Amino acid sequence: MKLLLMVYDADHDEDVMEVFASQNVSGYTKWDRVLGKGRMSEPKLDDDVWPGYNCAIAMAVENGDEEKIFAALRQLYDHLGGKGFVVFELPILRVM
Repeated sequence: MKLLLMVYDADHDEDVMEVFASQNVSGYTKWDRVLGKGRMSEPKLDDDVWPGYNCAIAMAVENGDEEKIFAALRQLYDHLGGKGFVVFELPILRVM
């Protein structure tokens, strides 16, 4: 199993949900109003100086499924020009 962890500009939320629907993704955990700064982005701290915020989603996917989901997310990433969107793929060692 793999864990896909996405952090993206809240403006892209509808697009991400459309990708999930197209890939029949049914299980995930989502955090709204996530604050922080990316390696190549301005801070998003939801204040007067650094307005805006992100969303984050974590989803466990079975081996084999991660390739098609990651490919669909890659299409969205490319469509957005690589801005305001990052996906990390991590191994899941155990699930309880």
